[in-house]
Amino acid sequence: MMISGEVGNLQSQLQRLREQQTNLDQQMDNSARVRSGALNMDFFRLKKQQEEVREQMVKIHGMLRPDIIA
Repeated sequence: MMISGEVGNLQSQLQRLREQQTNLDQQMDNSARVRSGALNMDFFRLKKQQEEVREQMVKIHGMLRPDIIA
């Protein structure tokens, strides 16, 4: 069982990850516009970072709202 301080910490981490995801989305849009025809390694690097952020968000969601099977 988590105490309220841990829940608050997880919620603040989740908020930071949401902000990071928004920033990555913007960077990816800019990167795609700048180099639309060439192999864009920046875009793929950003895409990987975005996937890592999503994985962390899913993990935190699972900690905040665990699936309880009765």
